[in-house]
Amino acid sequence: MRPSGFFLPIVALLGSGTAWAADLDLTDFKSSGAATSSYAVPYYQAPSWSVVGSISPTFTDNALFTRDNRRSDVYYAPDVSVRLDGNLTNDLSYRLYARAQYEAFSREKDGNFAVARMGARLTENWDGWRFSGIYENRYDFDGIYRDLAFTSHDVMGSVARDFRVGNATFSPLVLLTYRFSDLAEARRWRFDAVLGIEVKLDPRWSIVSTPLFEAYWFTDGLNTGRQDQLYSVDLGLKYNVANNVSLTTTVLYEARTSNVPLRRYRDVRIGPRLDFAF
Repeated sequence: MRPSGFFLPIVALLGSGTAWAADLDLTDFKSSGAATSSYAVPYYQAPSWSVVGSISPTFTDNALFTRDNRRSDVYYAPDVSVRLDGNLTNDLSYRLYARAQYEAFSREKDGNFAVARMGARLTENWDGWRFSGIYENRYDFDGIYRDLAFTSHDVMGSVARDFRVGNATFSPLVLLTYRFSDLAEARRWRFDAVLGIEVKLDPRWSIVSTPLFEAYWFTDGLNTGRQDQLYSVDLGLKYNVANNVSLTTTVLYEARTSNVPLRRYRDVRIGPRLDFAF
């Protein structure tokens, strides 16, 4: 549940796990352009700026992400990042970024939320694998950048790789995060296991899917001992409008289990997503 400011005291106990599947985008963990030479020699490439983002009007049958008070609605979700990518050696790349995203609901305004973050990532490419260390300073807002709910410092480590089999690309990712926060109830460990799947039908059309598993272990405050697990599976059809623009229409099912009964829910989402990079 993503409630309004009136409910923030309740959020401390029940809803401070505000990182949803939308937080995790496999494109964030793709190679940032490091040289592909296998020789460990100094390599330098001028850093490059880019603007990467998406916009996705989406229907959901559980706008407040609750177990019992299910309400259908449509929400609008822009997500834009400004990135600076560069290389330190032929196998070691870095990224500095600022990212803003929010979800604005048509009717259920209590579901509105926003996030602003700045971060840095260092990635070592080794024999096709990408090992990353990430730091992110995050600000979670109640409403659309209305009231600051809490501030966090996320420290992350990830391992990722792409496998190509015929026309299919499989992109597994494992990510472990610990969140430090000024709100005790938001402090937690988080584990993500994701498999990106893309099967090309022709140069423009692809079938895509991103099954995902997340586990949360909360460590402090009223959430001490709380454990959540989130499962999602989706199926989509992607159309490459250009090399840097794509449109994907997806159907997604998500379910959360928890040892706190009120945190359990299920959700179905349907909608298009326009991705761009400049």
